[in-house]
Amino acid sequence: MSSKYKSKNSGKNLKALFSVVCVSIIALGVIVYFSTRNTKDVNEPTTIVDTTAVQKSVTVKDTSKATTAAQTTTEKATESSSMEQSDSNTPYKSFYQYPISETVVNGYSEELVKNDTMGDYRSHTAVDFKGEAGADVLSANAGLVLDVYNDSMLGMVVEIDHGGKLVARYCGLDSVSVSKGSRVEIGQVLGTLGSVPFESSLESHLHFETKVDGKYVNPLNVMGKTE
Repeated sequence: MSSKYKSKNSGKNLKALFSVVCVSIIALGVIVYFSTRNTKDVNEPTTIVDTTAVQKSVTVKDTSKATTAAQTTTEKATESSSMEQSDSNTPYKSFYQYPISETVVNGYSEELVKNDTMGDYRSHTAVDFKGEAGADVLSANAGLVLDVYNDSMLGMVVEIDHGGKLVARYCGLDSVSVSKGSRVEIGQVLGTLGSVPFESSLESHLHFETKVDGKYVNPLNVMGKTE
């Protein structure tokens, strides 16, 4: 009986030991599983890195747009300023050629002066340059021919837009070699000199008028010349 009882007790002890071992193994497996999972969660960098990258990308993009917009605004402001300056410029700083000789027969005057041909007093908003009949009349600068016509007081007239709001009238021509709408270069022959009917008492000359922005100005000032 004693031997049989011992055998039964030994069997129970082995079963208990086996159960403890199994439970320990399971517990160890659970611990390893959760430990590995937690480590993975802690070390996973994807979300943080991507968020930072997105934030940086957005910041750079927005800054670039702001910079581009600022540059565009500056360029437009510069362009606007340049255009305004160009539109308001008078042509006094450019080089102008005498349309015929340099000799002035009758100077510019906004005051009333005696006109011997007409027998009255009137302003002389032009400069009369001496020239022989038939001599070439030259363009004082490059420009666009606005009109060519015959006037009872001024004779044959060539009207040219020289830019910078300057329009010049070459009056008293006998023949014309340009036409309305044509472009001319500085020194180009516009025609030949004839006579100016309302100044016929004066010696042969070219009656030369200039307007800047629609107002008469002294041609010598426009061309940077002196009497």
